[in-house]
Amino acid sequence: MPTALITGAARGLGLGLARRFLDAGWDVIAAVRDTSAAPLVALRSGHEDRLSVERLDLSDFGSIDACARSIGERPIDVLIGNAAATSVSDRGFGQTDYDDWAAMMRVNTFAQLRLAEAFGDHVARSQRRIMYFVSSRVGPEPAPGLIAYRSSKSALNQVVLQLALLLRERGVCVACGHPGFVQTDATRGRGTFTVEESSGRLFSLIERLQLADSGKFFEPDGSELPIVTRQTNPHAAGGVPIGSA
Repeated sequence: MPTALITGAARGLGLGLARRFLDAGWDVIAAVRDTSAAPLVALRSGHEDRLSVERLDLSDFGSIDACARSIGERPIDVLIGNAAATSVSDRGFGQTDYDDWAAMMRVNTFAQLRLAEAFGDHVARSQRRIMYFVSSRVGPEPAPGLIAYRSSKSALNQVVLQLALLLRERGVCVACGHPGFVQTDATRGRGTFTVEESSGRLFSLIERLQLADSGKFFEPDGSELPIVTRQTNPHAAGGVPIGSA
């Protein structure tokens, strides 16, 4: 039976994804900060044989490494980096809280790379060999504000592109995308999609990913957007060959 490891699976989209994979017959490892969260406990009560719960706090890299050690040599067919920090208030120009910004970058960007590093061998030894990171398309949008969140997600997209290049020789597909505007606690119930709708779309997308999809950014409907602004015109003033700088 294939196995999916999902971070942030105690509620919202992560919990919805866990339910989708379980309904499709997968084994699921829910990697969460609060292992006693009521929605997750309720889900586990009906899937004791296929849902395991591990503690993992994305702000604590030691807990990421400990989780990887805890599951031993178990192959991970799909690693889903889902949880993100969204609590930084947008105080406006001149009032930036740089400590909060650093905390957001740690969770949304640095921790996602740490996940890939900690679980890279687990994914590489599996049959599916997929890593998928829940990102956002608000990063490149030209609207003002939300500097911390936008920059953390734009940086995540670059991390995913680099992981795709670095892990291709191991046969690992690394992709990302945005789930749409989902009705969760983080969005205060506002949104275009319900958790059920968004998780269903993402499950269908992730399940059919192949190595040829590595390095791509996906819309909720499976269509593609550029993962980063590719400033790679070899004829640009001062241009240098790709890979030389």
